[in-house]
Amino acid sequence: MAYNKAYKPWVKPVIAKEPRQNRQWSTLQMDIFKDIASGEGHTQVDAYAGTGKTSTIVEGFYHIPAGTKSLMCAFASSIQKELERRAPDSVTVLTTHALGFRASKKVFSQVKKVDDKGEKLFGFIKAERGDEPETYEVRDSIAKAVALGKANLAETYADIDLIVDRHDIDTSSDSREAFITTVLKVMDGCKRDTARMDFDDMVWFPNVHNIPLEKYGHVLIDESQDFNPAQINLALNSCADGGRITSVGDERQSIYAFRGADSSAVQNIVTRLNAKRLPLSVTYRCAKSIVTLAQTIVPGLTAAPNAEEGLVSEISESKIEELVAPGDFILSRTNAPLLKWCLALLKAGMPANIKGRDMGKSLYAMIKKSKMKSVDSFLEWLSEYTALECERMVKAKRDPAVLQDKEECLRIICEGAKTLDEVNDNLDRLFKDVADENKIILSTTHRAKGLERNRCFVLMNTYKPGKNIEEDNLAYVAWTRAKRALYLVR
Repeated sequence: MAYNKAYKPWVKPVIAKEPRQNRQWSTLQMDIFKDIASGEGHTQVDAYAGTGKTSTIVEGFYHIPAGTKSLMCAFASSIQKELERRAPDSVTVLTTHALGFRASKKVFSQVKKVDDKGEKLFGFIKAERGDEPETYEVRDSIAKAVALGKANLAETYADIDLIVDRHDIDTSSDSREAFITTVLKVMDGCKRDTARMDFDDMVWFPNVHNIPLEKYGHVLIDESQDFNPAQINLALNSCADGGRITSVGDERQSIYAFRGADSSAVQNIVTRLNAKRLPLSVTYRCAKSIVTLAQTIVPGLTAAPNAEEGLVSEISESKIEELVAPGDFILSRTNAPLLKWCLALLKAGMPANIKGRDMGKSLYAMIKKSKMKSVDSFLEWLSEYTALECERMVKAKRDPAVLQDKEECLRIICEGAKTLDEVNDNLDRLFKDVADENKIILSTTHRAKGLERNRCFVLMNTYKPGKNIEEDNLAYVAWTRAKRALYLVR
């Protein structure tokens, strides 16, 4: 009788390796390969938007001197899986989280992974705040603050105080002092519980417990601009004495500080390693006209020799509905305009959706926090709450822009709604994360990073290029999502 062999989840599946690419490499790519093969010291590769970063990293694997124990640190599991399929067997490809768990397991042999939904974390939070429905919002905010605290290796009251404002964390009904004190207590509980590790613990534990890491002769880092301080420490400390590090990233695509990423990660890596810098600056994504615009922020970006001329056009808002089509991006720095345009497109019978369930959840929490029963009473509460919070943040010399953006979003979504149930239904409908080529996708720049479309509409009134580096980075990332046509909406 035929039967299937029992599935054994503890057996690692065989990775179907992809063959090495056979292609003509550019002079810049050849310089990187030469450095990996025979260079000295550490190296930062400045890989700009659309320059073939992943392909260059994979080919670089084959230039590592034979017999060198090598590690590739990937930022996300999706990239780790792709790189592992394409890497030779001599290169170990791990996310920093897998790297941290592997090291921790050697010290805390009984430690077990728990799901990242909060099995461990929320146990400590509930011990401090209870499990009643009315404490849901504050418990959720504490969890966010703890996660960011771990990413940034926060230790003190002042560290958490800064994180709360920088990331617009709502302390709910708690006083600020009580909230921050609870966050520190929960972090201490998580640290002492060495029998369980959640997702954030994986990069945090090796740092706070001084756990020794396995050493490699050559360490490569992908998307280094997106690493948080805990991840940077893991990657750099995995390099053996006398070994080499090759970090690959684009500091002008550093826009994830709100998630805990180190906004100066690339420069901090260069400084710590005294690393030389090599450019990977020829983009194979963007048309020449788009590159010309992006050069106003990143002068070193260069169009491929065979790139088409493409289109960069300034248009008024009144032209969007006439020109936009399914498959296009509409990009904004902030969320509020996306709501406005998604509603307008849906009313016009055009398929559209917004990427951003997290934003929808945040807005829904504000409605629930108000405890109001009608749209009018909620809007009145919203005005008073925003005014008080903005006043506090201004006194603390912190930017209230995110909070003001949330208020504007809620006012837009409340327009025409008769009840708060209607408002919540609209939020659910608008914030479904659907990457559908048959829809117009509206997105913030943060959510569009790493993606591309033939045509992009960028709502320029929401951007502030020229104000500071972070604002320049956001504009640069938005513009370079477009492959053929870029519409700057004024």
